[in-house]
Amino acid sequence: MESGEFLAMLAGCIGSKVSLIIDAGLYKGTYPSRLEDVDTEAVGLAHPMMGGALLPVHRNVQLKMSVETGGALFFSVVSISKGLVRDALPLLWVIPVGEARKIQRRFFVRVPCLLKVGFFRLEGEEYRPEKEEWAFVNAKDISLGGIGFVVLPEKERLFPEGARYLVEIPLQEKKHLLVGKLVRKFPKNNVWELGVAFEGMPAFIEKPLGGYIRQQELAGRQL
Repeated sequence: MESGEFLAMLAGCIGSKVSLIIDAGLYKGTYPSRLEDVDTEAVGLAHPMMGGALLPVHRNVQLKMSVETGGALFFSVVSISKGLVRDALPLLWVIPVGEARKIQRRFFVRVPCLLKVGFFRLEGEEYRPEKEEWAFVNAKDISLGGIGFVVLPEKERLFPEGARYLVEIPLQEKKHLLVGKLVRKFPKNNVWELGVAFEGMPAFIEKPLGGYIRQQELAGRQL
């Protein structure tokens, strides 16, 4: 979808859920936002937050944007245009770069799995690179957005809330690496239920993982 067509579509989707994805650097991560305004060239978003403050941004820096609307997800690379405050609401204006891509919602369904997934902690107040080890668990479910699993109480300390991890996923006899953040954690039936959200999805991993998800979905329908 060309940028002009994309902007015209977004003009009718004010209030839609948005995620901004920074793949590298000091502020690497995924930041929730909301579509607030659209003009002929740019998109106005609720300025993403980081640690209770506005996320620092710089003009012309490119990042990824996903917009959830109409039962589908649209992905686009965007360039930061400007920031301003309107009616006490800080806005971040971004300009779409190139074409927007529509991802079918069924690719993002969460399917049960028995993949043996590895986690290596990347940072944190008690992070010690020389002491960190890979923790391997049997995943319970997976989607292109993240992965769910459970751990016994003795392993709970390895997964502090908000921690970021290098995630190793075995697919098609290969091991693929992603970066994820722990976004869900609660006790249930003497174990801990955990969920890690992926920070971005490179195309070379999206293809095999999307194929695996579709395969698991079809297998579930045949049961």
